[in-house]
Amino acid sequence: MSGFEGFYAVIVVIVVVLASIVCCLGIRLFRRANMNNEDDPRRSPDEWQPLADVSSGPLDADTRDQIQRVLAWQAKHPPRSTDWTDVPRNPLVLERGVGAWAFVENEHMEESEEESNAAVMDKTTIVFCQGQGCTLTNLPLPANEFVYWEVKVLQLDDQDRLAIGLSTKPYPVWTLPGFHRHSVAYHSHTGAIHTSDPLIGRPYGPPFKQGDVIGVGFLTQTSTVFFTRNGKNLGKASIGFKFPCYPSIGSNGPCQVSVNFGQQDFLFAAANIREAALAPKQDTLPPPPAYSGHMRDTMLFGGPEEAVNPSHLTYTQQSASSSMQAPPGYTI
Repeated sequence: MSGFEGFYAVIVVIVVVLASIVCCLGIRLFRRANMNNEDDPRRSPDEWQPLADVSSGPLDADTRDQIQRVLAWQAKHPPRSTDWTDVPRNPLVLERGVGAWAFVENEHMEESEEESNAAVMDKTTIVFCQGQGCTLTNLPLPANEFVYWEVKVLQLDDQDRLAIGLSTKPYPVWTLPGFHRHSVAYHSHTGAIHTSDPLIGRPYGPPFKQGDVIGVGFLTQTSTVFFTRNGKNLGKASIGFKFPCYPSIGSNGPCQVSVNFGQQDFLFAAANIREAALAPKQDTLPPPPAYSGHMRDTMLFGGPEEAVNPSHLTYTQQSASSSMQAPPGYTI
């Protein structure tokens, strides 16, 4: 009998262990189901709300009306999402290099439509007035492996909103980049990324302000968009943005920015190493000085470093009426 009692005892122990394992697994599965339910975006609006710091708030009548007008406008002027061009062979790019890119005011707009609040001063300096709007460049990004450009925020009040990113054409210029298809933009007041959505943005980076330099990078092979702030990479903002991309900047309220497409070195060092400018710097520098300047003396009598590094050469003003100026740079 003692043998049978030992056998039954082993059976009881095994049953207890199995029951304990089943209970533990059941509890873990129950907890995991509750966690997934908490994160499920399909929950009713009463149970789930977007983050307050990246939400544009309730959908009021004016916002709803603007969205309807944009939808009607884009139905009439659909984005040319497959209109690819050979940018490097564009005659303007071949002639001017990176100087071929310029922002354009109120492109594709009719007299009866709203206008942008953007005023382009010298192709790459933009002043925004009261109101809301944006401006896009005349040319899209080239299909290079890696392209990059930067924006210096010269003036921006805390209560106003600046959006920097990429858009397809045509785009409703009385709105901001990132609000409508197909566009993506980094917004100043929240630090959020808006991708074809005027209401909700995705948390991304810190808010940016006056004095900051915001960079926009595009990796063609993976169609990845990323942004930098003051030379620091903030990470991937969008993957699979497979559209002809035009640099775009918009503002809600007065502000001023200056854009660097590669006319000068970038604050983001990796872009300089990878030569990620939109095009070579040809025809973006002033013509060489006359023979009476100091360049000849420097070339003849300068040390080895000066002879091989053109940035060490000095130039003198030839006359009071000379109109030659260096390329526009970041100014405060």
